[in-house]
Amino acid sequence: MMKQFLGKTFVAAAAALVLGGAQASTVTISNGTLTARINDAGTFAEYFSDYSGSPAGSPGLSYGGVEYMNWGTPSSWYWLQSGAGDSIANLGSNPLGATTYPAGAKAETTLAFGGLTFMQTATISAANILSVMVSVTNTSGRDMSDVRWGVGFDPDQGIPLGGGYETTNTILGQGAGAAVSAAYGGHSVTLRNTTGASAYSIAAFINAGDCCSPVDPTTALGAGQLAGFSSFSDSSISLAYNLGTLAHGQTATLGYEYVFAVPEPETYGMLLAGLGLIGAIARRRLRA
Repeated sequence: MMKQFLGKTFVAAAAALVLGGAQASTVTISNGTLTARINDAGTFAEYFSDYSGSPAGSPGLSYGGVEYMNWGTPSSWYWLQSGAGDSIANLGSNPLGATTYPAGAKAETTLAFGGLTFMQTATISAANILSVMVSVTNTSGRDMSDVRWGVGFDPDQGIPLGGGYETTNTILGQGAGAAVSAAYGGHSVTLRNTTGASAYSIAAFINAGDCCSPVDPTTALGAGQLAGFSSFSDSSISLAYNLGTLAHGQTATLGYEYVFAVPEPETYGMLLAGLGLIGAIARRRLRA
């Protein structure tokens, strides 16, 4: 844990130095089983930027009583890229002064950057699904080229389940079916695209061996990770979108979901029974 904490601390300090802008408040949406707390920047609440309000292990992104993100040095980020430059929100930074506010059962985030305006809407669309819609509008007065969007986080659900920071991360699909999962002990989260089939170039990505650094969407789009690629590691998972060129006044809309699953009662019972058997064998060996 110390090695991970120190590594993540270095990244956090660098991000804060370069990006600046601390979080100020959070909006909570919950159905009692699935809880997401969204900070002003539009990323998940975490204790690096709000130690008293979001202590380690408290809900940032949780399901079934298991917190998936707010451990170690939590990493939840997005990357907005265009010909005007790059904007990255991560590890407590809010470089563009975005604002998140409650809108009924939703959390909405708005910001403006380099001739682009951005709105993100997060809502719980099913018992186990957090859905996010993002719209990016060109307000620059001219065409805007090379517009890309990336979003991701570091899944750490192994910590409250008695394991470590590693999860089994798997690319489930690419293109319109882009999806990537992270699983530990039967508890999994899948980050999957919900955008229309022919809208944009879309890629799912595992940043193998790097838990905390935001991923340039250009890197993810060009990585060529095929469905079935898998890594048991402390790695972030993400989606990247190439929105191409936006004409003045044009809006690009994209969507994605966080889908959670836990072991079925029968499977979980078998798992516990198996762990009990392993423990019994270990005790016998110790006595021998």
